[in-house]
Amino acid sequence: MNAEPESVSFDRAAEFYDATRGFPPGVEARVAALVASAGALGTSSRVLEIGIGTGRIAVPLAQYVRQVAGVDLSAAMLAQLAAKRGASCIDPVRADASRLPFADACFDAVLGVHVFHLIPRWREALAEVARVLRPDGLLLHAADDQSAGGSSGVSPHRIAADQGLENVGVPRARLETFPEEEGWRSAVPVQRIRFTRTLEPQQLIDRMERRYWSATWRLSDEQLALAVAKLRSELLARYGALDRAVEIQTGFWVRGYRKPAR
Repeated sequence: MNAEPESVSFDRAAEFYDATRGFPPGVEARVAALVASAGALGTSSRVLEIGIGTGRIAVPLAQYVRQVAGVDLSAAMLAQLAAKRGASCIDPVRADASRLPFADACFDAVLGVHVFHLIPRWREALAEVARVLRPDGLLLHAADDQSAGGSSGVSPHRIAADQGLENVGVPRARLETFPEEEGWRSAVPVQRIRFTRTLEPQQLIDRMERRYWSATWRLSDEQLALAVAKLRSELLARYGALDRAVEIQTGFWVRGYRKPAR
């Protein structure tokens, strides 16, 4: 009998996470404003973030709300958050999303940013989210535009997935729609912002080779080499050169759901 896979911890990514996942200057404020608006969050709101990590979302969001609590499996990621949160009203704890260490009905919103695909017991995590949400609270389901760069049409995440490994949590094909498929009620239609990243295509290749993305962590060396070769080929076809800076249109989206009706 095969053992259930473990939730994915980002200990190995802590030192480079902000440098490779951070937003361009000024965009983090726009993302926080988008989340606050979608959740109708204000200065009395208590928010829980699943997979709070280094606080990429929580730090700018904290200015809008009374408190951001957070859970994460990675002590190294939480150490990065502790080093930069300052006096912000952010209270993180190391815990698994499927066993939240909080009382019933204590949060106005629970935020999950591209995280449920990393949680094998994601249905249990959803049940825990429902438990800690107040009756009229919202699950805010959000993510970056995962096409590597949006308008480029070239996605390292897709290319890594082409090697045949499925997510340990929510299946790839259901990432955007799984809450409603599990009975959660749509309350906030998708809201988006668009922004531009400037980078050299070679940077994407380097990041894949160095396994900076979690999509590469379970690939064998042979699978990784195939993925890198395919990424290089697609980027060359798209841009013609790998060492010239290009502007890529990308974005961030959020949807809001109320817990299933009993």
